[in-house]
Amino acid sequence: MKHTTASNISLLWAQLIIESLYRGGINQVFMAPGSRSTPLTLAAHEHHGITLHSHFDERGLGYCALGAAKAQQAPVAIITTSGTAVANLYPAVIEAKLTGAPLIILSADRPTELLQCSANQAIDQVGIFASHVVTSVNLAPAGTEINANYLLAQIGQALYLQQQQAGPIHINCPFREPFYPKEKSQDLRHYLASINPWLRSESPYINKSVPPSKLLPIDNWPELQTKKGLIIAGQLANTEQAYEIASFAQALGWPLLMDIQSSGKGHPWSLHYYDQLLHHPDFYAALNQVELIIQFGCRLVSKRLQQFLQASSAQFIGVQSQADLMDPSHGMGSYFHIDPVTWLTAHPVAQHHPWAAHLYQADAEISQLIAAQSHELSEFSVAHGLSRLVPDNSALFIGNSLPVRLMDMFAEANSKQQQIFTNRGASGIDGLLASAIGVSKILDHRPVTLLLGDTSLLHDLNSMALLKQLKNPFVVIVLNNDGGSIFNLLPLPDDQQTARECYQLPHGLNFANAAAMFGVNYMQPKEQQEFELDYTSALIEPGATLIEITVPAKASSEMISTIAAQIKQLDFAYLLQPDLSA
Repeated sequence: MKHTTASNISLLWAQLIIESLYRGGINQVFMAPGSRSTPLTLAAHEHHGITLHSHFDERGLGYCALGAAKAQQAPVAIITTSGTAVANLYPAVIEAKLTGAPLIILSADRPTELLQCSANQAIDQVGIFASHVVTSVNLAPAGTEINANYLLAQIGQALYLQQQQAGPIHINCPFREPFYPKEKSQDLRHYLASINPWLRSESPYINKSVPPSKLLPIDNWPELQTKKGLIIAGQLANTEQAYEIASFAQALGWPLLMDIQSSGKGHPWSLHYYDQLLHHPDFYAALNQVELIIQFGCRLVSKRLQQFLQASSAQFIGVQSQADLMDPSHGMGSYFHIDPVTWLTAHPVAQHHPWAAHLYQADAEISQLIAAQSHELSEFSVAHGLSRLVPDNSALFIGNSLPVRLMDMFAEANSKQQQIFTNRGASGIDGLLASAIGVSKILDHRPVTLLLGDTSLLHDLNSMALLKQLKNPFVVIVLNNDGGSIFNLLPLPDDQQTARECYQLPHGLNFANAAAMFGVNYMQPKEQQEFELDYTSALIEPGATLIEITVPAKASSEMISTIAAQIKQLDFAYLLQPDLSA
């Protein structure tokens, strides 16, 4: 930033803020239109290194930025005007905090003298996100009486804190009028004198570094490798982590359980259908011989696996990048707040102890049983086949509620490396379409597939307006079971009317007209083979396609119960034979 053409101090401060973000590595900015945010919006729009994305709905904007941050694995910024526009970001900020996604909220604000005096569009924005952000900065109103060093130091410190703890940060930016370029001009020639060295450089204003600490291996690591071990992969950052963990487990000879969110569930060494196998008492007992469990990442989808871990007496080691507790049952264990690959590097494998080869035989049997159920079009058949159909090195965003559970339970095993995205921090059903669109904006020409439920899509229908911005193939698969069919898996009141009116809320809608309204290609296959053909053709079409799968409300819950009953009838007595794999 060599010079400025800002005609007032508000515009100049905004230019300094955006330049500070750019020097901190931020090049993606998401904005919704507003008046008070004009300085920030124009500064981002005019900056040569910033890609600016826009949406009229701040709730969808927040989620779109969230998806971009997850895909890029780097901070992205959001600009909003004052008032409820800021509050509309709250759900996305909560999800970002729980999953460590690095959002930067730049909220324009009224100055202090316009608060609590009935001024238009003025609310108390200071600390609005409470504990859901890593840090919150309330800047002084832009003014020439405050030197620019203050502003750059505040922005630099906030970015540093975000580097230390991944998650969202909030920078509240009050602006007094004038803040439009054509309004009263100020003489700002001498204002920047104190930061001339920074202006002439390309460096961040604050450079703080923490010397990397070398992780020492666990003292008795050679001995631990001789135990009956189990490796679990939960929510991970990318496929590289997943496959490093899989190689680690395979080298040890230990069984591997990979959550769908790990992006490695299809790895050949994975016990793919562990969730369903845990229905069987013999498999449960065989797996329960484990003496050491190492879990990478958290937020496991499978409730049966969580219950197994809670009941297990095995030694536990947990590894994840975030500092939060990773065990909802609050079990005792050794925990490492570190990147999984760094932990693996410090713990080389020197022993091979394949104690559970017989468990993989059971997994193969389950695979055949599940495949036999997947010929007729249903939510189950779509979830089962989708991991096979999604292209290698593409992205699959899986919605909450029933879709992510079906994918975790039944997705077909395959060796493709697909990056899986979810919003499983708060696990809400809002903002899923916008989040997936954010992922697509970062992945450029790679295809993106979104699997979600009908109620989830209704929640985020505004974000269909963003689909026209996409150039790469983007396929939305909506499972329309006419409401909240996830509740059919829960012990609802026996009265069917109460279940419908208080939980399932059937809506009787389809999405054909919504697709037409937003100019999106629409398909509604009736057979599984037709679905697979439609999906394959959509992957080679630029832009968005909506594929609607219409199914009876109770079809999935009945299929899940049927498969569980069949699994319990299988003869797995061989799993309990001693030393079978020795």
